[in-house]
Amino acid sequence: MNRWLTRFVLAIPAVALAVMSVKVNSRDADAVLARTSHRIEDSVARNEWNCGGRDGRPCNAYVEIGSPAARDGLIEEEVARWLDRWGTKGRGPVQRGLKRMGRYEDYIDAELAARDLPPSLRYLPLIEADYYHLAVSPAGAGGLWQLMPETARWLGLEVNSFVDQRFDVHAATEAALDYLVVLHDRFQCWFLALAAYNGGPTRIERAIRRHGGTRPRNDALFGHIRDRLPEETRDFVPRFLASVRLAGDLSTARRAASEKDPPERFDVVRVEGAASADVLAEAAGIAEDEFRTLNPHLRIGLVPAGRSTRLHVPAGAGEVFLARFAEIPVGERSTMREHIVAPGEALARIARRYGVALDALRTVNPDVEPRRMQIGTVLVIPRSEGALTAGSRIATNPSPTRSTKGRD
Repeated sequence: MNRWLTRFVLAIPAVALAVMSVKVNSRDADAVLARTSHRIEDSVARNEWNCGGRDGRPCNAYVEIGSPAARDGLIEEEVARWLDRWGTKGRGPVQRGLKRMGRYEDYIDAELAARDLPPSLRYLPLIEADYYHLAVSPAGAGGLWQLMPETARWLGLEVNSFVDQRFDVHAATEAALDYLVVLHDRFQCWFLALAAYNGGPTRIERAIRRHGGTRPRNDALFGHIRDRLPEETRDFVPRFLASVRLAGDLSTARRAASEKDPPERFDVVRVEGAASADVLAEAAGIAEDEFRTLNPHLRIGLVPAGRSTRLHVPAGAGEVFLARFAEIPVGERSTMREHIVAPGEALARIARRYGVALDALRTVNPDVEPRRMQIGTVLVIPRSEGALTAGSRIATNPSPTRSTKGRD
């Protein structure tokens, strides 16, 4: 767990810490794992369900949900509603998500096991992003785990003009699962922790206070405060439970496992200093498009200078890549340059000066607003076919323009 998460845990009142445990409570974990069949009475009779894993083993994780709302049928009705929706026109997207899941499930399962987290959390990216690692929500949440930029930075991920680690499945998974551990420790049950993951812990704390600050914090409390939460957050737990059931059903019927994408395999390497995707791809012996596909966290295809950056190259190519890259002179590792905005300069004028298309200049500088561009702003310039203007140099990493303030 990184230092930011440690600070978060230490910030929790001492009274709450006294009753918390770093290890996930097994009964709460079971409460997250819903029954797998559409026929509830059959699930109760079997007292087991399938996680949807490749081995097909039952989890033996069914217990009656401890919430009064569930006993009254409210949550169960919502789960049934989502299952009905996915059973008709919505099943296609779910099946596509399960197909994509094959690329990442080995890694995610291993990370869940390392943290002693419920195996069913492997289905969170299914309802968050249909297991599409480049998904971006209208609100700006990104990646497999749909993290907002501020939350991602607070969790220790890099999000700036050059690198957005929300789209690096490995880095984002580690951060998201560490966050879930902290949320479970804070709220002491999985229903509240999942609601906090979706709506933010501050909103859940506020709803609990309005309910009277009820203790203990358990699944039943989620039922009590559910009406005080936004619709998306109210639906998040039922959607998750429904996704677990549906995935288990599809796996049992052998309709999903046989169609899953093969696991994504690559070598992890680190490079020092600035480099552009075309040069890196050549060193890896692959096309630039393939290199960018392996490294979607490189926003503009440029590794920033002055630091070490983790990259992905084809499986088995790591050592060869590092040897080839080391042979490239430092001054030839990037085909992009930088330009410091001078008084009176506009983006269109700078594009003409360097002989590049205005759209291309905007693409590689996504955080620069042309009408608000200030003197001293550092722009990244793609190298044109012609000679470069004097005064340019290999791109360095400009200070990010976005706020790095953490989330409550």
